[in-house]
Amino acid sequence: MEVLELKNVERAPGAIYYIRRYKAIASIKLPTEIVDSPIEFNIEMDPFGVKKIDLDILGQVNYPALPLTKALKESILKLDDNGTLPI
Repeated sequence: MEVLELKNVERAPGAIYYIRRYKAIASIKLPTEIVDSPIEFNIEMDPFGVKKIDLDILGQVNYPALPLTKALKESILKLDDNGTLPI
């Protein structure tokens, strides 16, 4: 399983400056197929600078949830560290 990309990433408006909310479509390569699934995620920065990612997978993906969630969170964190997510 591999996260290929996040498409159509949009930031939702929010009043709390340390929480950023996003909607996107995750393109995921499974052993038998490539699946596009809508996701929503929040990136929250705590007072010590540690980022916490909350993730909701809105589509049905025929793969175990734990490794899928872990791979998506790592991909989101990498995009955020590179500065490619919308501000």
